[in-house]
Amino acid sequence: MTAIVDAICARRSVSPKLLGKPGPSVEHIVEMIRAACAAPDHGNLAPTRFVYIPDDARQSLAEEFAAAALETNPDSSQSELEDAKQRAMNGACLIAVWAHIDENNPVVPPQEQWIAVGAAMQNLLLAANSLGYHCKIVSGARISSKSLRAAFKLGDGDILVGFVVLGTYTGQAKNRPRPEPEAILSSWNPDI
Repeated sequence: MTAIVDAICARRSVSPKLLGKPGPSVEHIVEMIRAACAAPDHGNLAPTRFVYIPDDARQSLAEEFAAAALETNPDSSQSELEDAKQRAMNGACLIAVWAHIDENNPVVPPQEQWIAVGAAMQNLLLAANSLGYHCKIVSGARISSKSLRAAFKLGDGDILVGFVVLGTYTGQAKNRPRPEPEAILSSWNPDI
């Protein structure tokens, strides 16, 4: 394999609870977003947006997470609300990801816009790993809540995709089972 393929195959998602300091510097965050901007993007629509959550804003986001949890489940216990708040504090760095999908674009159908969003997110994850950080994309029911949509001022066609949690891995590396290429690759034969 090449160094690039080896690096891609070595990427692993890591629990946000195991992503400690140090986190990426502003310069490293900009580099990760630069890599995200290099993703394939039919029509140059740039459907992906990233919002860095500074440390001093994470407590406010924690309150929004609690509001989203309550909106999703009005019977949430105090413990569940505290758990929701804690999720905003996990990891050394937090970046929200949202997409602007134009459902009526005459040239680029929505699924191609979503491919661009996914490719941009993957490029960000790979760039983070190349800079020595680990990360994980987290989402859940709360991302479609009215409270989080309002907190990020999302409009029509805007969809909160999730949050990328980044930091320095404080745990033990684990292998994740992955399919063998032969299990998912076939050859098309029009005569069969």
